[in-house]
Amino acid sequence: MPPASVDLIVLNSVAQYLDHARFAELLALFRRLLAADGRLVVGDVIPPDASAVTAIVALMKLAWRHGFVAPALLGLIRTLFSDYRVLRIRLGLTHYSEAEMLETLRRVGFAAHRRYPNLEHNQERMTFVATPAEGAPGAPSRSRASGSP
Repeated sequence: MPPASVDLIVLNSVAQYLDHARFAELLALFRRLLAADGRLVVGDVIPPDASAVTAIVALMKLAWRHGFVAPALLGLIRTLFSDYRVLRIRLGLTHYSEAEMLETLRRVGFAAHRRYPNLEHNQERMTFVATPAEGAPGAPSRSRASGSP
């Protein structure tokens, strides 16, 4: 894809599956692809102090509100005995504090802020909205991106 050709990128519930270096590489790619007035949304980021109990409670509250308690319980039981759970224990998940995520985004050329509420049902997790920072390395100027000389 050509540089500065994308208006919106949503990365939801992905950051936890990439190590810090690979995630920064992906963000740098997104920075290159994003238009000067584009937006990057990074959602469902897990903070270091996240609790599995809180995640389960949030899921069950959502299930109760929307009428899928039995499937949610079945999904939790399946996860308990699944390869996914074993892999999560063995490989772990990547966590970011709010400050770490904001700094990671800043280092690759974004201006960012935390968005409330989180995109997903678990409000212990975080969402960030980022825009290309003017003057950052590789940043097209806003006048060039809009077609002006």
